[in-house]
Amino acid sequence: MRFSLILENETGQQIDLSQTANRYMSSKIEGLNPPAGTISTSTYAGMNGSYLNNAFIEKRNLVIPFEMRGCGVEKRRHELYKVVKPSRYIKVYYKTSNIDVYTEGYVETCEIENFETLTKGQISIICPDPYFYSTSETIASYSQIIGSFSFPFPKNDKPFILSQYNFQNIMTIFNSGDETGFKIVIEGSSSDEVSAVNPTVYNADTGEYMQIQGEILNGDIVTITTKTGNKTVTLEREGVITNIINRLVSGSTWLTLCEGRNNFYLSASEGLTNLKVRIIHKNAYLGV
Repeated sequence: MRFSLILENETGQQIDLSQTANRYMSSKIEGLNPPAGTISTSTYAGMNGSYLNNAFIEKRNLVIPFEMRGCGVEKRRHELYKVVKPSRYIKVYYKTSNIDVYTEGYVETCEIENFETLTKGQISIICPDPYFYSTSETIASYSQIIGSFSFPFPKNDKPFILSQYNFQNIMTIFNSGDETGFKIVIEGSSSDEVSAVNPTVYNADTGEYMQIQGEILNGDIVTITTKTGNKTVTLEREGVITNIINRLVSGSTWLTLCEGRNNFYLSASEGLTNLKVRIIHKNAYLGV
């Protein structure tokens, strides 16, 4: 199977470990399958069977064996060391004809056999977040005014649409990967100082919701992230970003995207039409 494998460090330096003659030849990657699950159970007193305490997915361990052939092996080895440093952050891009994803982790080991006839090595990467994520984003948006203008201009005098009113407050987004969290961006846009009050995002399929209590001023940007391990609610106002997780109304749920089609709708106590809302999603995969 043909594939592309690129490693990138925290400063953006990259090294290509794909199958390329006289460079770094890697014919396999261990750890692309779904990581193992850990299941904890307890037995019933005097009864058959047991009950489930909890179950979760373990971290991912990517192991990449490779070979270096041709001239300049020592130079290429030091190029590898500049990017792949033990205990340091690394981003792994993996691409085939059907999938283009990345995962993030930390280098555990980078070992190379220096004094063998055939120079071989192995890189081990620990990924605390077990998912691979698509490199492209899917966005569903809501705004009262939907732009419809595009170039070139019509060549005749027939009227053409610059924009149109949106009377639907429903957003639909399709998740092609596993169930995962996502990002919600709410922007206030109004001629008045206060754009909206108590904006709420509902999952139309489950009835769950997230509500931000209080006023959204003109120019405010509220960003909600519901990804496990990175759940945040922030407010950007006049260039200053603050944590407003305390403004989440009691009963709010950290919404997720189920596999397949997901429907959300918006509401607000006041000023719904003054809001611009985006749902930003990357497909997540336990195995690739």
